[in-house]
Amino acid sequence: MDTGTPARERRLALTGAVNFRDLGGYDVGAGRRTRWGKVWRSDSLADLTDDDLALLGPLGLHTLIDFRLPLERARKPNRLPSGTGIKTVEIGFIPEGTLDLLQAVYRGEVDAAGVEAEVLRHYATFPTAHVREYAEMFAAVEHAAGRPTLIHCTSGKDRTGFGAALILLALGAPREIVVEDYALTNRHRRDVAFLFSERTPRAVVEMLTAAQPKYLEAALATINDAHGSVDAYLERALGLGQARRERLRALLTEPV
Repeated sequence: MDTGTPARERRLALTGAVNFRDLGGYDVGAGRRTRWGKVWRSDSLADLTDDDLALLGPLGLHTLIDFRLPLERARKPNRLPSGTGIKTVEIGFIPEGTLDLLQAVYRGEVDAAGVEAEVLRHYATFPTAHVREYAEMFAAVEHAAGRPTLIHCTSGKDRTGFGAALILLALGAPREIVVEDYALTNRHRRDVAFLFSERTPRAVVEMLTAAQPKYLEAALATINDAHGSVDAYLERALGLGQARRERLRALLTEPV
């Protein structure tokens, strides 16, 4: 499917965050598209510079959804524009087995194939093991009532990537566009060198930091296996019935 050229720049060029992107401009069917400047996704905000903060101010962010664990937030606290009153919603989690995988990667005890298999397993559990967290995400997006919202984690790839995918799916974006947005992270990868050592093979680094479409497809396959369709999953698991989804479309989409 041809998603067209964005009407404006999708990525906000920041120094301290490389994967700060707008979810606007995507086709969601019935002659509508996602509104620009309403939902953003990003990697870590801890290293934002003063110039970055000056760029963030005009966005008018109302709600910040932080998927990082308390330990991650303590080590790398968000740096945000002062005086903006941004409401932070902390929904911290990490897929089971992630910390063990990262330790094995650091020690050089796992190869690229092993990393790929484990990340695929993590993604396959996102829709079932983290229903509560993503239901909370949607509640926060709804509470923002169309005011600019940002979701983020450390690299902006996994927890944030699946969250962004769910938002786009709930708004009616076709699967091809959802996967395309997920894969854009490959162009804007966060430097996570602290996760690796001299014993970590380069192929492992590549596999761990890549936003492979097959990862997101594993999560979508779980949704289909468990509920038969994305629509059924959104309604049964996340409580997003027709009325809630129509309100989200009214708030976050516009006529083409």
